[in-house]
Amino acid sequence: MHPPSHKFSEVNDSFTSLHKFPRTFFLTCVKRGGKPKDIKIYKMAMLPVEGGSNSSDQSVPGGNEAQAREKLLPRNYEDILKFALENTNPEEASHEPMSEERKKWLNQALAGMFTDEVKILKGKLEELSDILKSNREEDEERKENLLEYIVDLCDRIDNAKDLIKLDGWKVISRCLDDKSAEVRWRALEVAGTILQNNVYVQDCLLKEGAMKKFMKMADEDDSDLVKVKAIFALSCHIREHNASEIAFVKADGFSCLMRAMQSNNQKIQIKSTFLLKALLISQPEFKDGAQQIGMVQQLTGLLNTEHNAAHEHIAAALLCLVTEHPAAIANCRLPRLNLKKLLENRMTLIKDREEFQEEHQYCQDLLTMVFMSGNHDNKSSADR
Repeated sequence: MHPPSHKFSEVNDSFTSLHKFPRTFFLTCVKRGGKPKDIKIYKMAMLPVEGGSNSSDQSVPGGNEAQAREKLLPRNYEDILKFALENTNPEEASHEPMSEERKKWLNQALAGMFTDEVKILKGKLEELSDILKSNREEDEERKENLLEYIVDLCDRIDNAKDLIKLDGWKVISRCLDDKSAEVRWRALEVAGTILQNNVYVQDCLLKEGAMKKFMKMADEDDSDLVKVKAIFALSCHIREHNASEIAFVKADGFSCLMRAMQSNNQKIQIKSTFLLKALLISQPEFKDGAQQIGMVQQLTGLLNTEHNAAHEHIAAALLCLVTEHPAAIANCRLPRLNLKKLLENRMTLIKDREEFQEEHQYCQDLLTMVFMSGNHDNKSSADR
């Protein structure tokens, strides 16, 4: 039987989502040994295409269909299995043994469907490097699109490691100094993505001195969004990585966080207080340094501003700081802070508001720990 006569452009025009083609083509091949033409249709529909008449695809900036189609390619057997499980009707599935001939054909078909992500990543990094060398204003959107593509690829931990092995950090770090805030924050997003829960990358970027660059951007950049992403990158660099946590504190990281907390931007406040709390939980010995530079006074002062969504995280950080730390508790009792009345008033304000119940609990725990309990060694809700 001859394959269907669909032209490639016809597939491109109609295939903005899988529902335009029967979603059982691949499952038919797996479950019932469908004809080769079936998987050929699936492959043709999923392959990246250049150009195309349908420019309404919003899955990537600028409606770039080639990138959108490329992202739809199955990357490994897990992707294939996920697709199969999501679209299989158990009542129609066949469990009959597969012949050796059919196994051979299916293995060949599957092998041709996967993308070489390392090759793609290398190509994108080289393309970005070339654009950075040309330094033309008209290339700003291309830089943004490439960084978004790279961050999508590096969502996989192995690809994040490969970016470092390909000397990709040299390219990404150059974007941190770009005159466009749109490029800078996207580069920071790449940084945070490759660092998150990735000890190999955390080790490498610690040696590269990336942390100090992130701290400088969190302090000095003129874009709030860049500052938010800089703290995100810092958080991914530091959390669950002992050497980076220690290096951050030695680099006066607590002062950096204190300055970030003073921002009028709630996202910056939330991210900085969340990172503070994470550090104090991970390394309780850091509480001495935080308390000595006036962190209790800083957090109390922030709580004493007009109520907003950041206050839950501020209260949680303060509670974490005072837990099992007598010196911090003594600071909380300073009459000029008037913390007891502040907490009581706050609890009254948010008592019947469901969305603030965690903050209410933090305030209650602070009152109990600081002003009502003779034993200050109890664990608090902020540590849970």
